[in-house]
Amino acid sequence: MEYKITMPYLGGILSDNNFKYLNKATKPIVNMWKRSLAQEAEQLHIPQVEEYQVSVYGKFIDERRPDIPNLFKVILDGLKKRTGFNGLGVDDKHIHPRDGGCSLGWSNPVIEITIWEEEESNA
Repeated sequence: MEYKITMPYLGGILSDNNFKYLNKATKPIVNMWKRSLAQEAEQLHIPQVEEYQVSVYGKFIDERRPDIPNLFKVILDGLKKRTGFNGLGVDDKHIHPRDGGCSLGWSNPVIEITIWEEEESNA
């Protein structure tokens, strides 16, 4: 089963290149965004499994959009278990990201995150 979360895109601050200060501390607005993402994931009551797939699709204003892979660090950190919010309850090394692409021309940019349980291989 797929679970979908739509989060606001806050701009380049969510990029892997910009979400931390030079002293390696995460910027407060990014921490708030990640907590909000963890809350959204928790409210979906996604079954606890060992591995997840996550696809990210961006709806952006114009070509000044980010590369989707540059958003994965913040998104995966938000989805893993966080203090006070459970998110998916697993370390982000057990969450496998997929670039779902993007579209342009949106006046309110968002990130659409789709989560589903990793299917076990029957080897």
